[in-house]
Amino acid sequence: MFQAGYCGYNIHNPDQDTIYRPKGSGNYLFLLITSEMKFFFPENGENYHTVMAEPGDCILYTPGNMQYYQATEEFTNSYVHFYAGQEEMEQYQIPHDQLFSPAGLDEISQLLRQIQYEYRNKQRHSEEMLDLLIRKLLIETERGVSQHFDISQKSEIYDSMSSIRVRMLSYCYEDWDMERLCEMAHLGRSQFFYYYKKFFHTSPKDDLLQARIDRAKYLLTNQRLRISEVAEQSGFKNIYHFTRYFRKECGCAPSKYLMQQVLK
Repeated sequence: MFQAGYCGYNIHNPDQDTIYRPKGSGNYLFLLITSEMKFFFPENGENYHTVMAEPGDCILYTPGNMQYYQATEEFTNSYVHFYAGQEEMEQYQIPHDQLFSPAGLDEISQLLRQIQYEYRNKQRHSEEMLDLLIRKLLIETERGVSQHFDISQKSEIYDSMSSIRVRMLSYCYEDWDMERLCEMAHLGRSQFFYYYKKFFHTSPKDDLLQARIDRAKYLLTNQRLRISEVAEQSGFKNIYHFTRYFRKECGCAPSKYLMQQVLK
């Protein structure tokens, strides 16, 4: 029988908050990410491998496995801790201790909301209902994960996504929000994220940011523009954000990068 532990739906933590449980939580943790996060996975002793997670990604931590993640800015998520036997869990083909992007996120989100409601209200037969809801959560997640496909069988979607990507990166200085991208692709938000990461192995945000930084480097090197003009013509409306992202990607401020190019 599946037994629910602590759970939450659309929970807000302090901005840039960090969750660090080096020995895990002693039970399974299913986490639906609803804000941009950094996940840290152990690698080579004391080192960590960092993976960026977008809204709509999920992770299923197993008992005793380290849980270490941090919000890049706002911190929101939905989750359930639960207890289950190993044999019970083996019937569900869901990745463990790694990020994945299932389809059917609306159903998964609503199941987490129902689990929280049932757990907090403690009505008659709550244990049986929670057992059923957690099983349904795992079934829906497995179905979402299993919707993998051969690119050749989805050539129409791939061609559409590839065309949108080329346009976005070619005109990276334009406004590219998710609403515009999803409308062009005729896809829902979760579907768009899923296909984009499947085809291009990155997120739309990271892809666009890299294109804007590359354009900024070109403008700094080849044009006589003020830093603020470079930022604007690269798609950054805020000079502070431009400088922060540029420093993160290039290791120095735009002004220093420009000086280095002049001295070459």
